[in-house]
Amino acid sequence: MNRKRNKTTVIFVNKNQNSSKPIQVPTAYVIHWKKYILGVLGLFLILIASIFYLIRSNSSIEIAKGKLEMALLKSKDKLSVIDTSSLKKHYQSIDKKLLTINKYLKARGLKPILTGNEGGEQSDDILSAEEIGEFYDNYLSKIAYNVAYTPMGYPHLGTITSGYGHRENPFSGENVETHKGLDIRANYGDIVKCTANGKVVFAGRRGGYGNCIVIKHGNGFETYYGHLSKILVKVDEDVIAGNNIGKAGSTGRSTGPHLHYEVHKNGKVINPRSFLTL
Repeated sequence: MNRKRNKTTVIFVNKNQNSSKPIQVPTAYVIHWKKYILGVLGLFLILIASIFYLIRSNSSIEIAKGKLEMALLKSKDKLSVIDTSSLKKHYQSIDKKLLTINKYLKARGLKPILTGNEGGEQSDDILSAEEIGEFYDNYLSKIAYNVAYTPMGYPHLGTITSGYGHRENPFSGENVETHKGLDIRANYGDIVKCTANGKVVFAGRRGGYGNCIVIKHGNGFETYYGHLSKILVKVDEDVIAGNNIGKAGSTGRSTGPHLHYEVHKNGKVINPRSFLTL
C-alpha cells in the first residue's frame, strides 16, 4: 500500500505473488474505513426494514379488503332475503291511508294528493326499491307543498268573537248581514301572522276592511287580513307561513280592536274555521 497525497495505492497480489493489480482510492476511505462500512450496513438495514414494512402494509390492506368483501356479501345476502310480497302489502296499506287523507282534504275543499293508480286499477306488479322510493318521495313532496301553501292555523291566537255566515248588524243590532270571515279578538298592536306561503297582492286601505292585506297562495287560495293598525309588508313581497305581516287594530268598519280574517278558494269566500286546525 503506497500513500500519495490524498490518495492511497492498494495493490492486490495473488497467491503466487506474480501478478498484481494496483488501485488508487482516497486516503480518507482507508483511514475511516470502519465508518464507511457502518454507513453501508446502516443503509442496508434501512432498506431491509422498508421492504418488511411494505410487505406488512400490503398484507394489512389485503386483510381489510377481505373483510370489506365479506361485509358486502353479508349485506347482499340480507337484501336478497327481503320478503317482497310483505313489502308490497306494506305500501298498499300506505296507499289506503293516503286515500283516506284525500277524503279528508276533499271534504275541507283542499286539493287531494294524487296517487299513482288514481282513475285506474291496482297493479299487481312488484315495484323495485328505487321505484317505490321515488313514488313515495313524490307523495311527500306533494304533501309538503299542500301544507306550505294551504292556509292553516290562526293568524292571531285569540277568541273568535264573530263567526262566518249570517249575523246581526254589529252597529245597529237590527238587520242581518253576511259575515265573510272570522273576527278574532286582539289587542291594539298585536302581531298578525301569515297562515301560508304566498305573495302579497294587496296592502293598503280597502273600504270596510280598513288597512288590509291580501295574500295569494297556491292551489287557488287567498287570505284577507282586515282592520289592521299597521301593515308590515309590501305588494309583490313573498311571505312564508308564520311571518309577521301586520298589527291588529280597528280601522275601517270596526267596533273595536280585532282581526278580520277571510279565506278565499278559486275566487269564492269559504269558511276559515275549517282551516284553523287539521
